[in-house]
Amino acid sequence: MNFEQLVNDVLLDFFEYLPSVELLRSFSHLNYRFNSLLISHFRTHGLNMQSISKDNFDIICREHLPFIAPYLNGLRLSDDDDTPNQINNLFSYSFSLNRFIQLKSLTLYHISSNEMLKQIVVQFNCDSHLINFNIINCHVTCDRKILRDILNCIWNLPKLMFCHLDMHLSSRGNFCLPSIRSKSIESLWIKYMMFDSDALIRLFRCTPNLRFLTTRVDKLPNNTQFPSILSSISSINLIVDHLTNGSVNLLQQMPNLTSLTLQLGKPYMNGHQWKQFILDYLPKLMTFRFSMLFSLNNEEEINEFIDTYRTPFWLIDHQWFIRCHWGSDFRKILIYMYTLPYCFSFFSFIQNSTNVFTISTCPNKEDYCTYNRVNTLLPYCLPSNDSFLYHIRFNNIRHLELAFPVSDRFLTAFPHFDQLISLIISSDSDVDVDVDIVRSQLQMLINRAPRLYMLTINNWDSSMIQHLPNYLTSNSIRRLNLLSGHYLKRNFCFNTEQCTTFLRSSLAKQCHVLQIIIDDRSNIERLINGMNNLQALKVIIQSDQEDNYFPSEEDLVRWMSSEFSQTFTENLTGTETIRLWVH
Repeated sequence: MNFEQLVNDVLLDFFEYLPSVELLRSFSHLNYRFNSLLISHFRTHGLNMQSISKDNFDIICREHLPFIAPYLNGLRLSDDDDTPNQINNLFSYSFSLNRFIQLKSLTLYHISSNEMLKQIVVQFNCDSHLINFNIINCHVTCDRKILRDILNCIWNLPKLMFCHLDMHLSSRGNFCLPSIRSKSIESLWIKYMMFDSDALIRLFRCTPNLRFLTTRVDKLPNNTQFPSILSSISSINLIVDHLTNGSVNLLQQMPNLTSLTLQLGKPYMNGHQWKQFILDYLPKLMTFRFSMLFSLNNEEEINEFIDTYRTPFWLIDHQWFIRCHWGSDFRKILIYMYTLPYCFSFFSFIQNSTNVFTISTCPNKEDYCTYNRVNTLLPYCLPSNDSFLYHIRFNNIRHLELAFPVSDRFLTAFPHFDQLISLIISSDSDVDVDVDIVRSQLQMLINRAPRLYMLTINNWDSSMIQHLPNYLTSNSIRRLNLLSGHYLKRNFCFNTEQCTTFLRSSLAKQCHVLQIIIDDRSNIERLINGMNNLQALKVIIQSDQEDNYFPSEEDLVRWMSSEFSQTFTENLTGTETIRLWVH
């Protein structure tokens, strides 16, 4: 059957499996029918510009975006190192947000410029259809006035319901809240800004119809009182380092709460106290999830604490089970305790303890051993005595951090990493590293990760940073970070000979995005010309001259403009970094 003979519904189903950029390049402007099908598709689907090559970006902006922009339902833009200054490039094609008249979802990644963030949000207007607005991994240095202006523009969106603000401010003192109210926002995610009691009260006042909240709460004074009942909130996810009477008073004001998730430090309340609190103040609570990391003095205290979660209220009425791991060092017992099934996206084993034990209130200790929500494993070392930890199944690990060498038992416990896309490796500073063992273990792990896209070599001696990539092979790695944790350390720089050797490696030949420290700017040309698949390059130039000479921004821009006319460059404010988006 000819492809064009397929009915429209089948073609639209087929479009679901293609990246939006490839979809436009393949089917746009073929004929009236396919243009109509693309319009139908993009009325309900977004355009994702993450990790796009500069060539594809320019083609999309010149040839396809004018046609599809009025129909786009969603848009994702990124100023990450693989697409530096993408948003400015988009605006240079005269695409303001006002041209996306049907836009309902906008997501911005890796913005590090105050001016850029403000330039975007000031384009919002009272006719906007935006329902979903997300800022992901944004690092800015806004003062309070600029931040308030930005938040006011967001809060002023008339139809906005879902707002995700993953913003990392340079100073906690710069945090502020909008000065206007939004009656439309129902779901708010602000995890990396710490709220004290006054900020929480202002937040609830400026979002009076809030139903779902995820945020981080400071240590609230015990006498903290909240002036009104927060009847609209049905689900809350709090990170609370110190649960106090003030924190409990906050939860008391939420009688319609149906879902409560807590990440706690010191456990202010045991199972008996939580039971009474829930019965008295949270009558509609259906889902209660928490994790706690704390310390006790001895195993008798541990058993007494866990027994408070063995009552019929926990085991029969709600079937809320807990599991905890604990390990002892010289002076205390460190405990990690959480509800089951495990609901958090990260997991880290207790470190610096050779003796680790596990206990659970489940009727069968083998229940709830699949941790499918975990996508990130943090640095850890598996203990040798607790066999239960090896029964936990992590089927959806996407991000992994490991210190090498790893134990043979780890390699046995994790026979495959089918979903792994990002791997950060470093050396165990307390162990003499055998280079051959490290290479063998790392290659074995890479072979078990068919989707691994990004490899970061972090906190290692200079010889490993400069030579390890030359001995590794992978069919999937396309992004290589050789500078994380080594900014401005001269012995970690790649000189001309090391750059030349690196270019002969298989990783260099297939690499799309490279981050590296070099000692001479002439090596930029060498890397670009020697890497045929390179799409973006981030370099730190650290001169080997004794006076630590570093070229001025004007010198670098002038040099780049003269020698790389088709390469975009940017010197990031406050850093000695050059980012290039390569044609």
